[in-house]
Amino acid sequence: MRQSRMKTLVVTIFTLGAIILMTAATSDNNYSIKSNSVSAESFETSLTKPLLTAKLKKSSLKLNWTKAENANEYKIYRSKKKNGKYKKLAEVTADTLTFSDKDYKGERKTYFYKVKAISKSGESTEHIYSNTIKKTVYKRKSKVHGVTYIDGILIANKTYKLPKAYNPGTNRKAYKAFQKMQSAAYKDGINLFIASGFRSYSYQKSLYNNYKARDGKEKADTYSARAGYSEHQTGLAFDINNPSSTFDNTKEAKWLAKNCTKYGFIIRYQKSKEKITGYKYESWHIRYLGKSLAKKVTKSGKCLEEFLGITSKYK
Repeated sequence: MRQSRMKTLVVTIFTLGAIILMTAATSDNNYSIKSNSVSAESFETSLTKPLLTAKLKKSSLKLNWTKAENANEYKIYRSKKKNGKYKKLAEVTADTLTFSDKDYKGERKTYFYKVKAISKSGESTEHIYSNTIKKTVYKRKSKVHGVTYIDGILIANKTYKLPKAYNPGTNRKAYKAFQKMQSAAYKDGINLFIASGFRSYSYQKSLYNNYKARDGKEKADTYSARAGYSEHQTGLAFDINNPSSTFDNTKEAKWLAKNCTKYGFIIRYQKSKEKITGYKYESWHIRYLGKSLAKKVTKSGKCLEEFLGITSKYK
């Protein structure tokens, strides 16, 4: 009888212990859920999302954003890709709602920007990001290692000279764009190939001197660039098929004129623009600008000098 009571007592103790443990666990879980719920509500209501805008100035990109209520500070970020790695550009106080990005060179670059609003109270810190904006940045006029950029476009003409040591080779993007154009032309029964691409400073010097010896300086200057002034040295220009006036009325020249813009090229030296470009009409000479810019220049009906508001004259 005593043994039976003893067993009953032990079972009762274990049962009570289990109930106490379960109750405690349930209580902890409920507390955790309530605690997280409060934290989430606090995060949603303590900060308002800032609205980011931007405007390109002559030498910088000016960022502006709306005030985030309860923010103590802001951090500004920039990335080359929307979902890529973002670099922190600056930290500013809650009273500052603007920032100028000057940390880029003269060539055209596309960046993604966003701002993080931060709220600090005691040991707790909360944050919220603004919208992400995409902007193409460039400076009106700048020199990078002696190379001139106008509105982010690399320029080589009779006014703007390239350094002797500038030796980039053929631009990869330009060459890939040409390959795509070449494939499209082939489907239309048109055969395009590069007769002359990148030329070094020394090669251009030799070429120009030969033309000058043959035709004289004045005439040579109408169709050939002096060393350092040639677009071919940029690696962004190609002479297609036959670099001579016999190419002008061919089916290849007509196809090129009609379609090159689709692939990011322009006919660089146009008819009736000789006094502006400094060179005679060249139906075979194309210059890579990228699709968007090439379309804008072509649609304007202007040569590149007119589009940028620059000259092309030797001193």
